[in-house]
Amino acid sequence: MRLFSRRNLILVLVLLGAVIGLYVRSRVGSSVVTVKVARATIGDLVQTFRTNGVVEPIQFQEIHTEFSGRVAAVLAHQGDRVRAGQSLARLESHDALVELARARSDLLEAEQTLAKVESGTAQKEIDARIAQAKTDLVLADSNRRRDETLLRQRAISQLEADESSAAYQKATQQLAALESERKVQTDRLAGLSEESARARVEEAHVRLAAAEARVKATEVPAPLSGTVLVEPPRAGTLVNAGDILAKVGDITRLQIRAFIDQPDFSSIQTGSPVRISSNGFPGETWQGNVTSLSAQLTTMGKRVVGEALCSVEEGRDPLPVNSNVDLTFTSRELHHVLLVPVEAVVQKDNRNYVYVVDAGVLHLHEVQTGASNADSVVLRSGLEPNQMILDDLEVQPREGMRVTPR
Repeated sequence: MRLFSRRNLILVLVLLGAVIGLYVRSRVGSSVVTVKVARATIGDLVQTFRTNGVVEPIQFQEIHTEFSGRVAAVLAHQGDRVRAGQSLARLESHDALVELARARSDLLEAEQTLAKVESGTAQKEIDARIAQAKTDLVLADSNRRRDETLLRQRAISQLEADESSAAYQKATQQLAALESERKVQTDRLAGLSEESARARVEEAHVRLAAAEARVKATEVPAPLSGTVLVEPPRAGTLVNAGDILAKVGDITRLQIRAFIDQPDFSSIQTGSPVRISSNGFPGETWQGNVTSLSAQLTTMGKRVVGEALCSVEEGRDPLPVNSNVDLTFTSRELHHVLLVPVEAVVQKDNRNYVYVVDAGVLHLHEVQTGASNADSVVLRSGLEPNQMILDDLEVQPREGMRVTPR
């Protein structure tokens, strides 16, 4: 008889496999995993946020056109140092000068009209001139008739008769001109009170002042001593009222203008610190503080933002004007709070937990969290200072797991 039948052999192999499986399972279950750990510590939490801004002078001024026109000449360029009052550009002034001449003429006429209304002698003067012209005409007519009689009697020459006839024609024309002038003057002054005449003079003064301002606006002087920050439009360019012609600023004193989204804007205040960096200066940073905040929020595209101005302390290199920089604002500081690394907190069923390392074994503890930043989380309850916790993203932890801290 065979010692082992095929059935017995299979049974033995199954039992042997079960024994080996139990052995391996017991060995794996009791294996110890080396893990990275951390300790809950008392410290300070600093919350920050980042945005960007533009470097600009603290003192600067933009020059805008007051009237439409064409640029006649450009006298300064971007980067040039200029003094206050120095001409930066000049606009064409022909139309402005024509308008000025017309305004001066209108003012003179209005003042003369007022003088006539005030004196009340204008009508009397022209009536006296008309009376004299009529007398002259009667005399000229008498002389003409006399000379015509003498000419028929051959007592005078034809030339002498023609001269008296021409004098009569001239006197007739003079009288007609004066009567026409009286009609024009009567129509112009009819119903015109002294008050109305004065109002016309005042209006003429206003138009003259506007014309003088327009002539003055054709010159573009620097409003302050500094550096030209924006290139004036090229000669021949047509500009409209309100267009920017130039920008001048003092680049020895700089600030940064930043637009901050509403949630972050509400977390800073005047004096809040800010760290400044620039892609143009790798590794270098500048320090500053918030110097002013806008009183209200504004809409920029799809963003609701507030405006912040920040000071800039001198660094190893000066920041270029109009350059973009990165800003890191400190929005909140919590002192003497219990902190753990962000990676140590795990979420399960909308609750927060940490794995506490106790005598080489992991135990899951529920914790209440508070504020956080990119590195740390504030624990409000569930853990004591100096307790050791798991801080290893490469490990799949479980309750009761045996570990060796490193």
